[in-house]
Amino acid sequence: MIQTQARLRDGTAIKRGRTPHSTGRERAFTRGELLAVLVGVSLLLAVTWPVLANNRERSLRVLCVNNLRLAGQAYQQWGTEHAGQLPWRTLWCEGGTMPAAAVNCPGTPPPWITGGLNNNSWFQWSWLSNEMRSPKILACPSDTQKRPADNWTTVPPDGFLQPDFRDAAVSYFVGLDVFSTDRLGLIAGDRNVRFTVGGGACSSGVRYNGSLNFVPNSTGIGGGLHVEAGNFLLTDGRVEELSSQGFANRWSALNPGDDGGASHFLRPN
Repeated sequence: MIQTQARLRDGTAIKRGRTPHSTGRERAFTRGELLAVLVGVSLLLAVTWPVLANNRERSLRVLCVNNLRLAGQAYQQWGTEHAGQLPWRTLWCEGGTMPAAAVNCPGTPPPWITGGLNNNSWFQWSWLSNEMRSPKILACPSDTQKRPADNWTTVPPDGFLQPDFRDAAVSYFVGLDVFSTDRLGLIAGDRNVRFTVGGGACSSGVRYNGSLNFVPNSTGIGGGLHVEAGNFLLTDGRVEELSSQGFANRWSALNPGDDGGASHFLRPN
């Protein structure tokens, strides 16, 4: 150590030292070292980012599966009081949303029948408001085009039944051609199925806005939501996670439909 002297204010001498090789400056990164660090970080991100993205998507899909399971429980609870049927397969005079001839339901049909509100996906879902705790579960976490409603009211800003929400808060279609005897009927699922465009009258009396009739290499799931994959609720309460091809194979095996081999659905707009 090289000894130097300093004096305190009272004149007392003290010693202090400095290492002989110290320059008084910190050593900085060279450009080559900085470049090497940046390359290393980039490689690390390239390796880990797909894993992180996949983990996030998987987490969102698990939440979506849970949403549909809760919806299935709500349908089962509703069915216990309505002969095991779904709302759109239960006459309006018996508490459902199904239109009927006067011979089956004497009296004047309610305005939601005469006005056609029951021809909407959001309206059919709203029929479970007593069995489903919150409408939030109707918006898939992966569906960036939808926003969950906070409650079942018409009250702003987050009421499900106000015009700004309704189908804008729903990610899942409704399967109209489902009966209590169908063990594997398709009640609901992600809206990105490749439905046939168009609409018309269903045997339920509700007007559909999407249909499926199995066509090889055509039936399947479109992009978005779960990257050409989807989650689907069956009448036995199970939720199946299917790829596009898996959905096509499942659909062919079910041989669904009661209208010339086609099945009808209400898609959220």
